[in-house]
Amino acid sequence: MSGTRGTPLQTVPFGFSVDWLRYFLAQNPQFDANTVTPDAYERLWDQSQEEYGIVIGTDNPDLSAFRDRGGKAIVWHGWSDQLISAEATIDYYQRVLRQMGGAEKTSQFVRLFLAPGVAHCGGGEGPAPYGQLDMLLSWVEDGKPPVTLTAARRDQTGAITRSRPLCQYPLVAKYKGIGSTDDASNFVCAPGM
Repeated sequence: MSGTRGTPLQTVPFGFSVDWLRYFLAQNPQFDANTVTPDAYERLWDQSQEEYGIVIGTDNPDLSAFRDRGGKAIVWHGWSDQLISAEATIDYYQRVLRQMGGAEKTSQFVRLFLAPGVAHCGGGEGPAPYGQLDMLLSWVEDGKPPVTLTAARRDQTGAITRSRPLCQYPLVAKYKGIGSTDDASNFVCAPGM
C-alpha cells in the first residue's frame, strides 16, 4: 500500500503495482487488485518473473556481457525517490561489486551517484544532476570516467540557486566550512559517516 484516503481512512494501493497487475499480468482493465489473496499474489509474482523477467528484470548483478562489449553506465538515484528506494539501488550496486570483482574493477565500467533531496527522476528539494550524457560520451569516447556529477537546483527562470557535486558512491559531498553552502565549489567528496 502506498497511502491512505477517505473518511474513514482506507489504504490506497501503489498505482504502478495495480496497473502492472491489471494491464500486464491479468490483461484486464476491470481487474480489481483488492481481490488478490496472498496465494494469488504469489502466483502473479511467479507469472511476472516468467513473462517479463528476461525483458525488464533489473536485478542480475552479472554485468560481464555489458562490460565485455565496452559498455559504460552512469547510475544515479535520488535519496528522496518516492517510487523506488535508493537503498535498493545501493543493494543492487553492492551485489554488482561483489559479482564483478570489487570497486576498482567495477568502476571501470559502472559508477553510482546519489542525489540528496532529489525525487524520482528529478524534482524534490535537492539539486538534480545534469550533463550525464556529455559525461558518458566523454567516458566512452575519451576514456575520462566521471569522478563527480554536477547537480543544480534552479528557480522559475532557470537560474541556478544551489549546486552540489554528486560524489561516486560511497563518497558524499562534505562542506569545506568556507563559502556559501549553495555553491558546489565549497564541497569536497569524502567518506560518509
